[in-house]
Amino acid sequence: MYKHYQTANANQDLVWHLSGFSYPEKAVAFLKRFEGSFCIFSKSVRQLYSNYELQQTFGEGNSVVALPNPHAYHDTFFNIPEEAILPTGMVICPGEVSGSENWLLCYKNAEGNGWKGTSLAKGIDLFREKYGKDDPFLPVLLNSDLKKSSSTHLPLMHLHRISIKKLNLPSELQRKDIAATVADKFSKFAA
Repeated sequence: MYKHYQTANANQDLVWHLSGFSYPEKAVAFLKRFEGSFCIFSKSVRQLYSNYELQQTFGEGNSVVALPNPHAYHDTFFNIPEEAILPTGMVICPGEVSGSENWLLCYKNAEGNGWKGTSLAKGIDLFREKYGKDDPFLPVLLNSDLKKSSSTHLPLMHLHRISIKKLNLPSELQRKDIAATVADKFSKFAA
């Protein structure tokens, strides 16, 4: 277990505040499902974390903090421009939203005036095809991505993605390393 930090001292981009949730324990359990499967981006320090632990804090406010593993410095990517992190318009929902046990991927319909939903695996395949190999679908999380359903009050997770084309890192090897790391972590969730 990593050293516990006070929420006030933590990088606020790595803190999910749960005060708006009617059932914060459901939001904590939901967030924990993403641990080990998604990289987290911090725009204030321009870093992408691939090795972290999520811990719930109590006291000044109920929240969850992502604590980067201090012994895995190599699992943090530096100098990631905010412009390389793009919204996808996709939301991962627990199946309970529609009375199912399976995860759902919801996205805006072609007209942009309503939502469509599909199984997570089918939705991931759909968007992998859409983005292709030149700029692959590589989802990452931001602390602002945690939302709650207005109708069921269940937690939802909006997805961002990192665009390899928009990374201005010094080497192609670094871009490939980032892409491989994000894809490998996400494959554990999508399996």
